[in-house]
Amino acid sequence: MDLNLNRASQWLQNKSRRRAITQHCPHKATLHMNKVSYLALMLLFVTYPSSAENNPVIHIVTEHLPPYQIEAKNKKLSGFAVDIIRETMARSDYAYSMKSYPWVRSYKLAQLKENHCIFSIARLKSRENLFKWVGPISKVNNTVMWGLKGEKIEVNKLEDAKNYTIAVNRDDIAHIGLLERGFIEGINLYVLDDSKSLINILITRPEIHLIVADDTTVSFRAELSGVNIAKLQKIHEIKDLPLNFFFACSLHTDDKVIQHLAERLESLYNDGTYETIWNKWQSKLIKVP
Repeated sequence: MDLNLNRASQWLQNKSRRRAITQHCPHKATLHMNKVSYLALMLLFVTYPSSAENNPVIHIVTEHLPPYQIEAKNKKLSGFAVDIIRETMARSDYAYSMKSYPWVRSYKLAQLKENHCIFSIARLKSRENLFKWVGPISKVNNTVMWGLKGEKIEVNKLEDAKNYTIAVNRDDIAHIGLLERGFIEGINLYVLDDSKSLINILITRPEIHLIVADDTTVSFRAELSGVNIAKLQKIHEIKDLPLNFFFACSLHTDDKVIQHLAERLESLYNDGTYETIWNKWQSKLIKVP
């Protein structure tokens, strides 16, 4: 009992001292109030997160695929599809990053990581359930088998191409599309991890007879490899494998994010911005004769 009385007496004395300090040292009182205010604000932020924290950062990955995506030596990105995606994100509520990697790495990141998106990716049946699809970002182009001029290669129908060896990039539209059509890796498909090597391998490896590329990108691939496009010839168009590039995100990305980005991308079509960007790049997007 005596111990409790002593504690009560001590508490009252301390309270009197604090009151005296407040009365005679107003600056200390102000300091005390500032600390209280700071703690209150901290509790407020902990209890009520800011709206910025509710909006995830969108990590966008792509590959070097001129003229859709052009990666300069300093790693800066430009290109038709790059402009489309940048304008889409500028209209969105999300901060974002955009980086270029080899296609295999970008493809895996966009499948496995939350809030990771990818472009330009062809929409195939086998990919339909691997991503959440935001929307189309390019007009439909054709997919063509190319060989060297002067080579005697006869492909009247797709089945005939199984008699030759075709170089494709891993996990791209040609690789997956041909696998879906009965082609086999190690027999009539030679799979590359680096898209920059596609035309070089056709030129330097006699056992490689064909490559697959669309009309738009083949001239850029040739230029990148230092090869005159005149050395190549169209062998066969794969008519049931149209090249339709899309913007897509991982399955781990919230549906609200997908819907929001889809609406912003669609707005480019609705207000004429898509056509403006298309016209800017049209001279580079024309087909090879």
